[in-house]
Amino acid sequence: MEKSAFSTLEKTFLILLSLFPFINGMTFVYMGSKESNFKWIIEALVYEFPWFLQFLFAYNDDLATTFAGFGILFMFICLLRTVYVSFTYKKEIDSSFRPMRKISSSFWVVFSLIMFLNGVGLIIVGYRRNVQRWVLEGALFEFLWILYFVTYSINDGIINFFIAIAVIGWILSIARTIMIYFEEKRMDNLSFSPSPQPVVSTPAPDISPKPVENAVVDIIPEFKPYKAQIDNQKQAFDKKEENITDLINKRFETGELAHNRFMSVIDNCHKLFYHQFNSATSIIEMAPECSERLDETVKDKISIMESINDEMNNLIEELIIHDSDNEKSEEDLKELFANMDNLINSVKDYK
Repeated sequence: MEKSAFSTLEKTFLILLSLFPFINGMTFVYMGSKESNFKWIIEALVYEFPWFLQFLFAYNDDLATTFAGFGILFMFICLLRTVYVSFTYKKEIDSSFRPMRKISSSFWVVFSLIMFLNGVGLIIVGYRRNVQRWVLEGALFEFLWILYFVTYSINDGIINFFIAIAVIGWILSIARTIMIYFEEKRMDNLSFSPSPQPVVSTPAPDISPKPVENAVVDIIPEFKPYKAQIDNQKQAFDKKEENITDLINKRFETGELAHNRFMSVIDNCHKLFYHQFNSATSIIEMAPECSERLDETVKDKISIMESINDEMNNLIEELIIHDSDNEKSEEDLKELFANMDNLINSVKDYK
């Protein structure tokens, strides 16, 4: 009952938020960040784009009015989409309600709502989590206000330009705060890796029957579908890894720089994938009962495994399609390397 009430309250808040000009896109930033749905975050930027243009061209009444009109139109589209997503994708955005904990540790979120201090929260959480890019983002949002104050005594045109940039930065900082808030939650979830605790007791004669080798682990019903997904992801990864290794060995000589680079990336993906696989399997097999925290943790790990398999797919396609087109292939492979490195680094943030 409590969970249902919280879910209804959350959806009502999102629908009301979509009615606020300038920040209506935050609804899809919230939902996209919570469900790791990057398409929804891109959709949020589309809804915010007319408002950004209005701020940038505030000195031109005709352009500002035109962009404001587009902003209002997009706001109503955002409202309709919010209602549609809230009720059509009930499972995806259904509230993962849990008792409130560590309220003080999330207090940094409030800073994003305070003008002139909207970057402070990101600096705080960046230092606390030792994530340098969050600190730099917070410093950038604060730097925009510093530019505004420095240029305050110059002519009105420059002042209007810098205050428009600072306000856009303020809106973006709210969006990034929402995204980082859920990233931080996933860090807490992914760092949870249950392991059996040793029990110290007086030795007693072992009169119980010996366990049968390769006995089937008793998994709670709620986690059985996840077990099937994890096994499927593992089978897919093993097959892709074998195919990629064959393609690399055929295309490049052993010891060649490109060959070593490829094998290094594949090795990192292997370690990363099996870290997630082993951790998720341990949780599923040892969980005494289903809980919201364990459920979210397993889903996050499955999502990471799917992302790794997607990148492995992309690499296979590039190696097959551009086998004879070396110049084009080199450009695409560099971009692919960058994508795979970003994936590996982003997951390392959660370890």
